[in-house]
Amino acid sequence: MYRILSLTLFTIFFVVQISYAKVPLAGDLAPDFSLTSVTGEKVTLSDFKGKVVLLGMFHICVPCMKQALEFNKVRNQLSSGKLAILGINTNGDSKEAVMAYLKGFPEKVKFSYLLDPTQSFHKNYIQRDMPTVLIIDSEGIIRARVPWVGAEQLVKFLKNFL
Repeated sequence: MYRILSLTLFTIFFVVQISYAKVPLAGDLAPDFSLTSVTGEKVTLSDFKGKVVLLGMFHICVPCMKQALEFNKVRNQLSSGKLAILGINTNGDSKEAVMAYLKGFPEKVKFSYLLDPTQSFHKNYIQRDMPTVLIIDSEGIIRARVPWVGAEQLVKFLKNFL
């Protein structure tokens, strides 16, 4: 009995450790990706080498809409050419569904909104929180990975890297 319980606990612990080991965290090099925006533009992370990237991992939900609106506030306050802002629908939703969702926003998003139909980005970055915000520095290193965060905090943090 104890042997089965021990083996089960060990297996659960081992599997959980492996799944957490795959999540890119602050201090890690951000895995490159290639996605298409809702406007049809091909976008890769390597396109932004030398720029700071504010990235939102989104689904079609109210918290994600609120985070996207905070990204708009960041764009209004930091119009630096050294800052790229990206939103990614990581749920694999269709372009039509994402476009309908974006049309429901009280204001237009002021950044590129990307689609991940095969969830390749999601598999590489593992999203657990809705939304998830990443800040990637100009060298491609993840400097922050957090759930929802306000524009005021984002601006203060981003200024350290611009």
